[in-house]
Amino acid sequence: METRDVAEALLLHDEAWGVRALDDGPVLQVCRDASHPVITVLGVRRVDSLDEVQRILPDAPTLATPLWWVDTVTPFGPAGEAGVTAALEASMELDAVCIVHGD
Repeated sequence: METRDVAEALLLHDEAWGVRALDDGPVLQVCRDASHPVITVLGVRRVDSLDEVQRILPDAPTLATPLWWVDTVTPFGPAGEAGVTAALEASMELDAVCIVHGD
């Protein structure tokens, strides 16, 4: 699993969206247009220990390891709703679990 795979799955939510690389490529941002990001994919990493999942997110559901952990962020408030919806849809496309947290 790579950051690009996640970004491409997010694009399935809206074919008019685009992707741009930040920080010379390791971070990808899915955008509605040039000035409106909807979700940023910060990274993808393999997790081999369930202890690591519990450390990062103590209320996570029981998951089998190894697994791929993807960190994403969306804009705060209503501007982030499209990104959250896209993440939920992408998780189904990738046969993954999507955990939404934060305030």
